[in-house]
Amino acid sequence: MYIENRGEKMRRSLLIICLLFITVFSFAQQNMPERIIGRIPDENSTKFYLIQVGAYTVINNAEAVLSRLKNGALNPSSEKYFDFTRVMVRGIPANQIRSYLERIKEIGFNEVIIREDTAPITLSEKWEIDSPDSAYASFEFNQDRNYIVVENNARKDTHFGEYTMPDKDTINMDNFGTIKIENDTDSGIGFTLSSIDEPEKEINFSAVKAETMPESKELDLFCRTWKVVDYNEKNLIGYLLFISNAGTYFFTSPDGEASSLSRWRWYQDNKEQFEYSHDDWEHYGRAEIKDLKFDTLKVLDPGYIGSIPGYSSANSDLFWEFVPVHN
Repeated sequence: MYIENRGEKMRRSLLIICLLFITVFSFAQQNMPERIIGRIPDENSTKFYLIQVGAYTVINNAEAVLSRLKNGALNPSSEKYFDFTRVMVRGIPANQIRSYLERIKEIGFNEVIIREDTAPITLSEKWEIDSPDSAYASFEFNQDRNYIVVENNARKDTHFGEYTMPDKDTINMDNFGTIKIENDTDSGIGFTLSSIDEPEKEINFSAVKAETMPESKELDLFCRTWKVVDYNEKNLIGYLLFISNAGTYFFTSPDGEASSLSRWRWYQDNKEQFEYSHDDWEHYGRAEIKDLKFDTLKVLDPGYIGSIPGYSSANSDLFWEFVPVHN
């Protein structure tokens, strides 16, 4: 009878583990470009990245690649670099890099470069559609790269998610569609929307830009997308709060399924309290800002019972603590 010693057993186990790792790794890589220059970022990173698919001295070649990427439902951009024209997809969140690499591989590109996109383009605007028969009432964007689209119906059905801008005239809204800005003035904007369900169909819109609150240090800190990290009701930890300088106050679950669309305004000029309303100020609540910094927001909703009929009257002394979704 042959008896393996402990060292032989260990070597055999290590060999099996290595073979399994190689098999799994090869399967994972075969759906992505064969040569990737640069590092695939950690999915938990809050940074944005770009994927460059080529650099061309002949402009026609660059334009052909741009066309292929557009036909593959991507929104590429180009830039001049000495005698070359770089073609890339910009403003990609770290947790979407792998899916973009797979799509680029499917289109037929096997060599790419990944770099951090150090200057993603963002907006801080609310567009109110000026056509009464439009399917949508408003589109809104903030500096934390979140969007809100409100449907033009009695329920005010709301779509929420992240957006990226590969260039100043293109807005890619995750799980919703792509906007192409046609004209942009201080007061109004014209754009087309291609939904994710019908990317080949473009819908034209004309909108006015909503008035924003007077600028201040407190407004810049307050108007962000915040994540709940502490609250009396623990089931709401992880929820998101979108606050805009146009007065939007939107509370939602991380997947955007459970949501509440409201309005907000400062109470008094010291900006230490704010009011919010779900029904255009027929009823409202008032909350106190206990701490407001770049990396934290703490709010106490004491519950104004009696004299002020607000939504905050259901409970008292509700304490919220938030951190920004992007630092």
